[in-house]
Amino acid sequence: MADLTTFAYVVLKAVQDRIKLTEDAILQGSPKNMESYRQLVGELSGLGFAEQEVKDALQSWEEE
Repeated sequence: MADLTTFAYVVLKAVQDRIKLTEDAILQGSPKNMESYRQLVGELSGLGFAEQEVKDALQSWEEE
């Protein structure tokens, strides 16, 4: 289980880093049009879902 937990933490860190980059891009005005904005917001939504799933899995494993 340790290898799987380590992997999950690595994935979680990568997802959180990408969330930060995407949020920064939105806040800095990177989207040049509504389509680009929607794409970034959709990416952010998916990353948020992935982050929560990994966190839930880690919590479940740690409770075992």
